[in-house]
Amino acid sequence: MKQNYTFRKLINDLHLWVGLPSAIILFIMCLTGTMYVFQREITQWVDSNKFMVHVPANARALPLAELSKRVKVEKEGRISNIQIAQHANEAWTFGLSTIDKEAKPELETEGPNAGKPKIKEKTTSYLVDPYTGNIQGDAKTPTTEFFATVLQMHRWLLMEHDLGGVITGTAAFMMLFLTISGLILWFPAKIKSWKNSHFWKQGFKIKTDGSWKRLNFDMHKALGFYAFVFVTIMAITGPYFAFDWYKKNFSGALGTVPLNKNNTLESKLLTASQKPLDLNAIVANVNKIYPYSGSVKLALPKDSIGSIAVQKAASGFITSAAIDRVTLDQYSGEVLKLDRYADKTTGEKIVASVKFIHTGELFGTFSKIIYFIAALIATSLPVTGFFIWLNKRKSAKGKPTRHAVPANVNARTSFPKRPKPNSQPA
Repeated sequence: MKQNYTFRKLINDLHLWVGLPSAIILFIMCLTGTMYVFQREITQWVDSNKFMVHVPANARALPLAELSKRVKVEKEGRISNIQIAQHANEAWTFGLSTIDKEAKPELETEGPNAGKPKIKEKTTSYLVDPYTGNIQGDAKTPTTEFFATVLQMHRWLLMEHDLGGVITGTAAFMMLFLTISGLILWFPAKIKSWKNSHFWKQGFKIKTDGSWKRLNFDMHKALGFYAFVFVTIMAITGPYFAFDWYKKNFSGALGTVPLNKNNTLESKLLTASQKPLDLNAIVANVNKIYPYSGSVKLALPKDSIGSIAVQKAASGFITSAAIDRVTLDQYSGEVLKLDRYADKTTGEKIVASVKFIHTGELFGTFSKIIYFIAALIATSLPVTGFFIWLNKRKSAKGKPTRHAVPANVNARTSFPKRPKPNSQPA
């Protein structure tokens, strides 16, 4: 008799047919995401001769003006940004901007320079020993290039950004469906089975002494449940970086708008001979506003009327990676705009930290370890899921075909009996 097509059977079929076509893409995305979690720590370890410095006994850094001058004289360009490391044994980063002569010519469309050629710049980051002023080299190394490729594969599958972003963004939606449908299938079909302790043991335990098919099934079921929350968060935040419409609606659902990082505020230039405030004084002002130990990044203005945009954030084993921002007048150090993370609403905090939420950096090294494990489990799910499907398919092919017997025929007497060896004919 034909069985009814139940809701659970529908979810099972959808879980299968969404999972199969997306398996390879999700495997690549999860694998590259796992590799990228500790890219900063790995890079600093492999290229420690560039990223790390020897801390002298007095441990007093040279003035920023002197360090900037050394970089400009040796490399020739405009200092566009400076990053002061949180830890004493880390090199500082100086971004040097130069005119990009290889860029395609474009014309300005707005402002007083409309119709004139647009000047495009490229920025090269250099690592500098803050105690000696020695330029330790370009921040671009074989290790950073490797992780840049890993990131490009994770976000765009090494394709053109628009096409690759659509594919990976869509795959993130498929992952979200797979996590939810997988959770539904994880629960027993009948509510009365929820009281059965045997079910809960099977749902949380991996049977290592069974067949490899049972081991594979338990790994998919149990590990998928353990990583459910974190993989779901990754899937929800992933499309934020792929689709503008999703970014706007994601922010709108939280009662805010996407973070605008453009700095259009102007400094008050009172006289033509007025000089910008010393950068060390700017940093001192920032540390008064945000009195905690952390890295400080200064985005310097391009001209005499621009302002200085500053970011400050802390890092540690269990430390919030949230960024505090402030915009300062380059001449007086006056606060033009204050963007304190603690003052934001819950929705604004989520939008401001969506990158850290996606990568697991939000609560420092502790949360990165958890995300690394979760991403590793997520990498295994397409593989174990594929083998579950393959095993079921082989089992279905191996089953003998059963021929139906009419209800009014007695199966025991429908065929003549074979005579016994020594029996005489009647």
